[in-house]
Amino acid sequence: MGNRKTVKGKIAIALISMVVLIFGNGLTVAGNWEEVSIIKKEYSNQRRHNEIQIFYPQIQGLDDEGKEKRINYQIRKDATKLIYGEPYAKNRLACRLDYEIKFFNGEIISVYYEGRCGGITRGRGIPPVILATNMDIESGKLLKLNDIITNFDTLAELLVEDKFEGITKWEGVAGTFSQGYGDTKEGMEEWLKGGKGLGWYTDGSKFVIMITTKYWSYDEFAIDLSEVEDILDREFLEKLGR
Repeated sequence: MGNRKTVKGKIAIALISMVVLIFGNGLTVAGNWEEVSIIKKEYSNQRRHNEIQIFYPQIQGLDDEGKEKRINYQIRKDATKLIYGEPYAKNRLACRLDYEIKFFNGEIISVYYEGRCGGITRGRGIPPVILATNMDIESGKLLKLNDIITNFDTLAELLVEDKFEGITKWEGVAGTFSQGYGDTKEGMEEWLKGGKGLGWYTDGSKFVIMITTKYWSYDEFAIDLSEVEDILDREFLEKLGR
């Protein structure tokens, strides 16, 4: 991909060199283009038997105040998307999530959520969950797999052949994709295109597929971005600074 870098890509690389300062719950990214900060917000609901506490990020400092509000609304909505269903209607939902900013350079933000969420049932615990929110700040659009993958056939092949590394450990052991989700390439490709039970995030060097279909567990499978650049949208890569 090195020969395909454009002027815009080089500018994005320069933006990644921005100074990053962390103060308490806030993260400030300062660069020549502007100063943008990320602050930590909380959604909580303790009504009757509910035990809901979700932390999520909000962006401040964009030049376009209207865009900023729209982006923050989408981030909040995505972070609280598990707040629904019969347990919530009956005020018996427990959901506790906190987040980590995996990547942020002013053009793309990738947020990872981890915690537990489910109906409160006597004698049973609350299932562990992970979520991710990925946002193109320029367009104000939430990015799904369909927005960034240009070749699902190859992505399915890489997963089925265990080219992705398992990074989620249960009892100290990380699994492989073939062990936990054995499927044909064709079946996996169809699953990926459907997107059910799947998510993704990036830290700028790794591309990570998240799978949340297993009850009481989840898995993350990572691969170097350099290994999948040919199947990722070029504009997306440029905004990552690659």
